[in-house]
Amino acid sequence: MLVIFDIDGTLNMTETYGIAAYHKALEQMGADHFTDEQLRDRIGATFTEDVKYFFGERAEELIDEFSALIEQLWFAEVEEKAQLFPGVLQMLHSLKENGHQLAICSNATEEEIAVILKALRIEQEFEHVQGLTPKDSKADSLRVLLQRVQPEQAVMVGDRFYDMQAANGNHIPFIGCLYGYGAERELDAARYCVAEPCEIPIVVERMAANKNKVSV
Repeated sequence: MLVIFDIDGTLNMTETYGIAAYHKALEQMGADHFTDEQLRDRIGATFTEDVKYFFGERAEELIDEFSALIEQLWFAEVEEKAQLFPGVLQMLHSLKENGHQLAICSNATEEEIAVILKALRIEQEFEHVQGLTPKDSKADSLRVLLQRVQPEQAVMVGDRFYDMQAANGNHIPFIGCLYGYGAERELDAARYCVAEPCEIPIVVERMAANKNKVSV
């Protein structure tokens, strides 16, 4: 089975550096009136959605300036402060030992994904990486990945409704990670949810036994 992971809030404890980076960037742009909790809720969204959330009607005007600033501040912190959720590395190893292929599908660019995976020291664990496509939609990114890899079985693993919608839109099962950055009850519609990473291989094995094939 191809097990496809979101990064932020699923593998990566992004808040260890992301919230501070948001604050610094927004402060420099005169818009730092958001709480830590509001910024935490942005983790996992597309960048375009973030800019609209922070700047409203001025989003189009400010997107390039904010993009340059947040990229500079984000990557200044990631190499030193990025860390996995407890149990993630063991979970990835367990899946690979059971014969599953691992992939990434994220709302980040592939350049950003490469930096994060290297900082987390897990880049060697994944056979396929898919960043955000020009359609700015995780569902489309997942579609492109599935068409490229052509797996017999696949599952999407993530912590936000973006991940669940992407899985549903591509007719593959979804595992919701309740330890991530989703709001309360955000994943209520998910059939499968886990409270910690070590539960993911158990759910994947149950799915693999069902042998539901992917249509792409």
